[in-house]
Amino acid sequence: MNSIHFKFVTPERTLFDGQAESITCMTELGQITVLPHHAPLVAKLVPGEIVVVQENTTQSLHASGGFLQVEPGSQVIALADSAEYVAEIDLARAEQAVQKARERLAQAASLSAQEYAVTAALLERNLSRTRIARKRSRRRTNITSEGVFEE
Repeated sequence: MNSIHFKFVTPERTLFDGQAESITCMTELGQITVLPHHAPLVAKLVPGEIVVVQENTTQSLHASGGFLQVEPGSQVIALADSAEYVAEIDLARAEQAVQKARERLAQAASLSAQEYAVTAALLERNLSRTRIARKRSRRRTNITSEGVFEE
């Protein structure tokens, strides 16, 4: 078997369910790439890009965090609280969310520990979204509504 069966789900929808040649994502310990016959593992995803390489296409998704499980037999499951195709990211809205979170964090003295943690997580998520959206918008490839890069 020279492919991986990858399933990527959120509570709202399944973003990907199919075969892939590789999956690259950000974890707490850094970026990893899963290839066929990868050793079993469970990793915590951090906000960032998930790149799914197939035979003729590459799909780029954004996960707000979650978990990745690599099972024997080249089965991979990613569970995320929220996720989207990069093509779905509204850059202006994400930039506004970054600015709002930064303004709120500037008033850290008036925030409870929980409010501070939630705001910091929102900032991290939206910084990741803006970084990925900007990176992908500079590419000279045609992006479909599903986040597929046709090169």
